[in-house]
Amino acid sequence: MAGASPPLTRALRALLATTAIVASAWGWSAVAEAHAGYVRSNPAADARLVRPPSEVRVAFSEPPEPRGSLLEVFDAQGRKVDRGDTAPSDETNGLIVSLGEIGDGGYTVAWTALSAVDGHTTRGSFAFAVGDAPLPEIADVGESSPPPRALEIAGRALSFVGIALLLGGALFALVIRRHPSAAEARREQLLLAAGGGLLVAGAVALLLEQGGQAPPRLTALLSLRGLAGVAVLGAASFVLARPLRVVALGAGLVGAATATLVSHAAATGAPAEVALDLAHLLSATAWAGGVVAMATVLLPAAGRLDQSELGRIVGRFSTLALVLVAVLVSTGAVQSFARLVLLEDLWETPYGLALLAKLALLVLTLALGALNLFVWGPRLRATRGVAHSRRGLALATAGETSLFAVILLATALLTALAAPAQPSGAAYDETRHVAGLRMQLLVASTTPGQNRYVLRVHEGIAPVTGAQRVAFRFTMIEHDMGENELVAEQRAPGEYVATGNATAMFGTWRIEAIVRLAGRPDARTTFEVAVGAPAGPGAVAKVVPAPPYSLVVFVDPAQPVAGAPLVLHTVVVDGRGDPVRGKTLTVTFAGPGSETIAAPETGAGRYEAAVPALAAGRWTATISVADEASGAYEFEVVP
Repeated sequence: MAGASPPLTRALRALLATTAIVASAWGWSAVAEAHAGYVRSNPAADARLVRPPSEVRVAFSEPPEPRGSLLEVFDAQGRKVDRGDTAPSDETNGLIVSLGEIGDGGYTVAWTALSAVDGHTTRGSFAFAVGDAPLPEIADVGESSPPPRALEIAGRALSFVGIALLLGGALFALVIRRHPSAAEARREQLLLAAGGGLLVAGAVALLLEQGGQAPPRLTALLSLRGLAGVAVLGAASFVLARPLRVVALGAGLVGAATATLVSHAAATGAPAEVALDLAHLLSATAWAGGVVAMATVLLPAAGRLDQSELGRIVGRFSTLALVLVAVLVSTGAVQSFARLVLLEDLWETPYGLALLAKLALLVLTLALGALNLFVWGPRLRATRGVAHSRRGLALATAGETSLFAVILLATALLTALAAPAQPSGAAYDETRHVAGLRMQLLVASTTPGQNRYVLRVHEGIAPVTGAQRVAFRFTMIEHDMGENELVAEQRAPGEYVATGNATAMFGTWRIEAIVRLAGRPDARTTFEVAVGAPAGPGAVAKVVPAPPYSLVVFVDPAQPVAGAPLVLHTVVVDGRGDPVRGKTLTVTFAGPGSETIAAPETGAGRYEAAVPALAAGRWTATISVADEASGAYEFEVVP
């Protein structure tokens, strides 16, 4: 890279650098650390039970560490009714707690999940009711994570800086400045020793932050990180230049690998996610550490170097930095888009705001790097304005170093926040942005029958509370099933819930969500939800042939209980799939007993047979459509 570049080469390099600067605004995004979120439970959130359960089971998106996780169950008066024996269940990522003798009433399940991946704690609650009791008014599918504590932020920041000094310093020494002077070698030794010490300090701080409750996996990884730092300190104490560089490079790789193995990428279990996260972290820290190495090892001796050689060193490092930036941009862009649900997440979520702040700092850093690449480096190679160019190089590099320190601190904060895209446990989960509101629809199941519809509404980062009216309107795309409406109730700040049988037919349903706020026009948006035939032995919704018709049949509740009321729902459709209206339906139940019930029409082609109670056992419901057709549906009533 000695001498002046031809005009075309200079133009291409300028285009590449400009592209890197702009693209990096989307590219630098450290992955949010893992959080164990609620996925499902038994009893389900908002469940209404005929008989009290003997236990509560909750499944999470990541494995919870039993020692720091807890399930607690409280009655309507706040009395604890569980036996205090929270333990892992046989379900993947599940916990279980047994209950004492409880009766009719509303109950709250409060859960605390300590992620076995990285030690982050999340908390949440949901409710269920036994008998005719009302449900307690609490959040049911939402969860929260406490804000990161100062010691955690410090531990992450120290670890990131240590990884950067080790990787960047070792690469600078092994690739860019292989034969330093004696003074440079001493500064290099101090730099790498500092990296090792920071790696140890970061690991110790994170272990202390756990307060003795760190999951075994996290303890092992942080201990390995600390040992890698100790190895660097040991090598530095013997003043062994080349072995120290190799040990430092290895320790930096260990530090980066342990950081990736406690990230959300590792929690997903997807090798591609892990590889992306590791490549992103390696490129970011190697670039940052290389800049620090140039500022602290090379530039103090810049006046004693041949200035054209100094320019060539700057050029070599700039080329390496461009490669690292390219990896950083490509991996970071993929990760960013995977972590964000909407573009508005950048300024309407804490994660997005932290990311924007860091991206702004990164753009400034790239601008200073561009000065070294296109101005000060070429001038030094051509020995033009040497003193001024050397001073400009020193100032730009010092600025980059300062900005990287702030960026790594921001990264430590960002990795402690949950990204907007988090597992919700819902079968359908989509988000829209309309009229300044973020509206997220969660549907518990995509099978016909009784269902829960949750709308989470935020304006900016604040949940919308006290809406005058929140409603769902249901229409079917393929056939005219009429329009049904469910009105939602606020169950938590920004969370509105409705329950009903609105999607009673296989097909594609349009669900229009309507939010009315005081003094503002209604905010409306439409979601499309595919309702299909359930799979597996537990399926309760079935298509029953009844030529010339087809019957879509399901029971509510999905698992009927002996002695409790149930409703058998039937949707009658013709050969074209259109609803059949105005028919007389009767249902004959045969099993441990027999009973015939009329099923009046309650909607377009929808008929309901309400049964006061059935005995335990296997039942067959024969559905007769006037005198034209009949079909049989089998189900089981549990004791």
